Amino acid sequence: MIIFRVVKNIFFKTKLYDYYLSKNSIEEISFTPKDIWPGDPILGDQLVQGYYNLANKKIYSPEETLWQISNTNTFWQNEAHSFSWLRHLKARSGSLARKHARLLILDWLKLYENYNNKTWELEILSRRVSAWVTNFDFLLAEKDKKFSDILLRNLFKQIKFLRNQTNKSYFFFLEKKYGLEESSIKKIKILRALILSSMCFESQLVRFANYIKILESELKTNFNIDGLHESKSPSTQLEILGDLVTIREAIVSKQLKVPDFLETIIKKGAHSLKFFRTPAGTLAIFNGSKQETKFLIDKIINQADGQPRGRGPISLSKSGFEKIVCNGIILFVDTHYNSNKNYSNAPHAIEINLGKNRFLGSCGSIYKQNKNWRKSLLSAAAHSTLILENTNPNKNNGSDTFAFSKRYQKDGSEIVFLRHEGYKNKFTATCSRTIEVNRTGKNVAILEEIQAFKLLKFDIRIHLNPKVKVSLSLDKNKALLILDGQGWDFSFQGNVKLLLEPSIFVEDNGKVKQTNQLILHGETLEERTEVLWGFTKN
Repeated sequence: MIIFRVVKNIFFKTKLYDYYLSKNSIEEISFTPKDIWPGDPILGDQLVQGYYNLANKKIYSPEETLWQISNTNTFWQNEAHSFSWLRHLKARSGSLARKHARLLILDWLKLYENYNNKTWELEILSRRVSAWVTNFDFLLAEKDKKFSDILLRNLFKQIKFLRNQTNKSYFFFLEKKYGLEESSIKKIKILRALILSSMCFESQLVRFANYIKILESELKTNFNIDGLHESKSPSTQLEILGDLVTIREAIVSKQLKVPDFLETIIKKGAHSLKFFRTPAGTLAIFNGSKQETKFLIDKIINQADGQPRGRGPISLSKSGFEKIVCNGIILFVDTHYNSNKNYSNAPHAIEINLGKNRFLGSCGSIYKQNKNWRKSLLSAAAHSTLILENTNPNKNNGSDTFAFSKRYQKDGSEIVFLRHEGYKNKFTATCSRTIEVNRTGKNVAILEEIQAFKLLKFDIRIHLNPKVKVSLSLDKNKALLILDGQGWDFSFQGNVKLLLEPSIFVEDNGKVKQTNQLILHGETLEERTEVLWGFTKN
């Protein structure tokens, strides 16, 4: 397989193959689709001045063009060659921004108009195709025929390459190499480019129906009955939803019929995404998700269903999530419900928001992180949950009793009972967690129960927001936590030791912030071990 890819890569670089790609019937663009992803005029102005803020890394290079900058960071290079930053120049508008955009495109073509295994990688290429076709009206507003001919000639060449290389075997390769979440994003980006480009040129419209059929297959495979993507990552859901809305809006503008499956997925996807919205308007962090910004989330959901601040569900039971909302407290929990494709490494992980502030949860986003960082941030230990012997629980072994959850109300409290068998094969142990939040919003109580037939070490980890100030009592039986001027008392019951240790939180931009975690450490000295812990507003 590796030898085949090497040989194929060598062939793609030959003059013969380039001649084949270049042999096209060039035609004028007849339709310009809109990009629903919002551009930032401030970033656009910075680009004109030589400030390149890409993939969370800023470089100032007023004397050199973007393609002359020496930067080996893969994420930065991919973002540069994707041309997704064109939306910012369009938002800045004006002849100066247009001139700068065209200059960067022409300089890029001088270096990369022929196949290159890095800059013509299919996801990068597909993002570039989408960026060019959705910004055609901006780029060609001054009706420069020479520039238009150059751009169209290379665009047809890239579309032909993308069309030829997109097939089932390549999609399978993506799944195997990148996993469910990242491969799904890549596949949707590729299909978005193919669908949009097929609508831009009359001769390509005959391919539209086939691309839509491939898209339908992909969505049916990776979205569940709740309308949630199988990665169970809220920011992945948002990114894919944005691409699907872009496709739908283009179909509407082209006056074609929107497929029923696409309309259904968009509406259900927007509804399920609202489940993860915090009072600050951002997203809860599960499975390495980004928090994203309120502006971006509002923009995409508004395009999806016209109700950006509409109330979402409090339960996604088929997806494995529950949410408790009680007078200023919002608690999200991963129930570890069985899924066909993805199982969380952190069953019963919780995130708590107090008002508009995140109180506790996971260690943050895996966005643009390398393999080792991703592995660490997705581990059970990087979440606020219970871990046995400092290991991740196993995936579902096919048992119908692998995970169970029940939600009910009792004595003025919202209660969720959870159980999982992720440690059953490893340690013959079953873990359960009962979460109770009083409707007054003054108390959160959590009961942990471990049933085990051997001596096991366990940790209940509670990763705090970097803004939380925490101190242990002298006897280390309690802790005081202060967030935004409000104090909360932490207490526990059970044969465990309370520890205060360092932790981290990775922000959306990749910045690592130092923070703290509370740990309740103990051993299963009996067949049944119980630990009760929680917070009380003071």
